[in-house]
Amino acid sequence: MCGIFCSISQNHKKDSIQISREWEACKNLVIARGPDRVIEKFENLTPIWFGHFVAAVLWMQGLDLCEQPTIDSAGNILLWNGDIFSGNLAQDNACDTNVLLSALQSSLNVSSVFQEIQGPYSFIYFQKSTNLLYFGRDIVGRHSLLLKVNTDENTLTLTSVASKEVNKIIEIPAIGIFVTNLDNSRVNLACYPWKEPDLHFTDIIESLETHLGVDIDIKKTILKSDASTSLHLHPDIKDLDYMENSPYLENSYKTLGYLLEDTDILERVDRLLQLLYKAVEVRVRKQPRFCKTCIKLVLSKKDVACDHSKIGILFSGGLDSAILTLIADKYVSQYEPIDLINVAFEKSVNARSKSKKSNENNEKESTDDQYDVPDRKTGKQTFLELSKICPKRKWNFVEVNISQAELQKYRSSRICNLLHPLCTILDESLGCAVWFASRAKGTIHSSANIYESPCRLLLLGMGADELFGGYMRHRTTLRHKGWDALTQELNFEIARISERNLGRDDRIVSDHGRQSRLPYLDENVIEYVQRLKPWERCYPTDKMPSGLGDKLLLRLAAYKLGFRNTANFPKRAFQFGSRIANGKENARDISGRL
Repeated sequence: MCGIFCSISQNHKKDSIQISREWEACKNLVIARGPDRVIEKFENLTPIWFGHFVAAVLWMQGLDLCEQPTIDSAGNILLWNGDIFSGNLAQDNACDTNVLLSALQSSLNVSSVFQEIQGPYSFIYFQKSTNLLYFGRDIVGRHSLLLKVNTDENTLTLTSVASKEVNKIIEIPAIGIFVTNLDNSRVNLACYPWKEPDLHFTDIIESLETHLGVDIDIKKTILKSDASTSLHLHPDIKDLDYMENSPYLENSYKTLGYLLEDTDILERVDRLLQLLYKAVEVRVRKQPRFCKTCIKLVLSKKDVACDHSKIGILFSGGLDSAILTLIADKYVSQYEPIDLINVAFEKSVNARSKSKKSNENNEKESTDDQYDVPDRKTGKQTFLELSKICPKRKWNFVEVNISQAELQKYRSSRICNLLHPLCTILDESLGCAVWFASRAKGTIHSSANIYESPCRLLLLGMGADELFGGYMRHRTTLRHKGWDALTQELNFEIARISERNLGRDDRIVSDHGRQSRLPYLDENVIEYVQRLKPWERCYPTDKMPSGLGDKLLLRLAAYKLGFRNTANFPKRAFQFGSRIANGKENARDISGRL
């Protein structure tokens, strides 16, 4: 995993190298993503085009650190920020940067190579034989890549992350692979769509053309069209009989046990768990066996035996993170702890003043009370349940308590730049919550000593709500519009998750020199779940209230794994569970605090 940067321009002189303003503005943010090695290369790409390539490497694959930018014998240049977890190019104990560059060198069709990759990535690739510069994000959009085109100066800038000083930069949409032809004298763009273009694709392209001031030529579609679920979905009575007629509908705990007695339901749960186990296993095992502290010693050629924590989990105590935690236990050495990171924000000044008025007899509100937010409560409950299921594992329940002063300090000095170009109140609240959680600095439960997790890898539960129908709007859609509309909405949730969440969260987490990995957004998990009928993955009807019908298939999986209380915890938005957000604000409004 890396921070990558590329600037293409014509304003260079033979005897001097001009560094772009964009690099100066992005430099510190890019380097923070890859603290293990930073390398810059300046290349004359064509007689008129000049390239500045930078990679800040976080070593996460292969037996040795692989330096970037990588240039092969033919003069092709690759900047790769990704992981090949499965697919035809996946190899154990190999640096996937070298594997990918070799595959690209031996293929005339660049897009066909990326068609073979399963895993999150963003990339920049210059093909010397054609003078084409390719760039883009994986089809799910799990890693960030930003683009700025300056038609006045005839320059193009690509970067993993950019500060607010870089104006008119945008997130590259995860709709295909983009390319610019450096045989032309002006910046130009074309796009190879991942899928057959639809109205959503057209809207995105038109918006890009308006913002960038460049026409985009649409090329051949990369992937074969996949027959989507036919609409006019009306479940037969027999499809729903077992769910509608449970004798325990007043008891969510007993309902889950009753449903698992059905052969078809049990088969779906087992298949889902099989895929999740594979997704977690590859994400846990594909990494160097060293923590943040020990890997520095390894890179300085010292022998190290590391038994520190290498895996952290953003742990609200909710359903999604609990399942990942229990599965991860199977693939992490029994001699290593796993860090469960739980974040809480101090009550606002107004909330504290109201609390003081109602508790005038209390001289001082305790720290526990100040940070006793909903996610801290569920976190502790699930932690206790987890400890009973896996009593031999050392779990570090890390309590991250963030004061209002600390929030204001880092929001205005650091987080605002990582969020850029996003700037809504929702982006701000979620971005701040994820940044402090992924910093992973707090105290271990029942201890007063400060602890900062040495893990380099974080498992996150992103994607579970979109796949399994976890939002309240899914219940509303089904009630008013039926199963067809819910099917369309669930499909659209995954299609737009890259622009709503993933690029932002990648920039936020990676700022701490850690990598986020998202098992629910594994391609095989997504494919399986999207082929299910909507009522086979969620059942948000009046008969199954919140905490049961939403994400029903996932709740059944949790129950089968051994969770009893956690399996029925209702969905709670992270920004409210951690108490960073103000429910009275409109989440879509532009934030005035960034």
